Amino acid sequence: MKFRAYVPSNITGFFEVVEDKDPLRMGSRGCGLALEKGVNTEVSFADEFIVEMNGVREEAPTTASVLRRLAKKPVLVQSNFDVPIGCGFGASGAGALSTAIALDEMFVLVMSARELVTVAHLAEVENRTGLGSVMSMYHGGLVVRKEPGIFGLEDVIKIPCKDIEISWVSIGKISTKSVLEDKKIKKKINAAGRKAMKDFLRDPTFENFMQVSRRFAYETELMSGKVKDAIEAVEAQGGFASMAMLGDTVFSFGGGEALAEFGKVGKSKIWNRGMR
Repeated sequence: MKFRAYVPSNITGFFEVVEDKDPLRMGSRGCGLALEKGVNTEVSFADEFIVEMNGVREEAPTTASVLRRLAKKPVLVQSNFDVPIGCGFGASGAGALSTAIALDEMFVLVMSARELVTVAHLAEVENRTGLGSVMSMYHGGLVVRKEPGIFGLEDVIKIPCKDIEISWVSIGKISTKSVLEDKKIKKKINAAGRKAMKDFLRDPTFENFMQVSRRFAYETELMSGKVKDAIEAVEAQGGFASMAMLGDTVFSFGGGEALAEFGKVGKSKIWNRGMR
């Protein structure tokens, strides 16, 4: 018997890292949008613990952390991703959260949504693979996280947003863990992130999210040369573009055809309904 769950992916436009000894309070403030293309996870009973991602057996430390907390006996976890892994779509968080939801059904744990999100958040923080994307995945749509950690689940602003189509091209991967452990980079991120939050809240619209995210990407100096070129190409076509945090990925609204010269273009509508 298989138990299934779906979680949307998430693109963070800007953020501020908030460290805390309490992992429940550690996380980020920022803003991101959920995409319909995400992860579908199936769990079934097995003779040993196995995690497969797109059909390939992986160590998947973030999902493994969820298994240690919730699985009562060995299971096979099969997660199929509609977005690139390690490229700024919150794939590790989506995999962890969808696994938690499916395990809740499998073992009749009767956990609340808040408890499931907490398990996924702790797994991300422990493995330094993310700081707040699961909060946006829970809500869906364009979400401002005003507080870090699990408290960011309730203290949010959800911006009314139509099912707008987003285009992207992934040029490469960025290790979230390596960025979060670099003090100099983190200092730049936090200074730019605090400014971005103020600028966005003055005009909390989708268009301003794109503009503020672009400024954040430039101010943090996280962009590669190809990412800058792709952003400029989209803007030359009259669109909006920025870098997905944290990944060597450009996402855009309008002007998406300009991305084709930089790689395979993906597309997805914004998903406003959260996890299921």
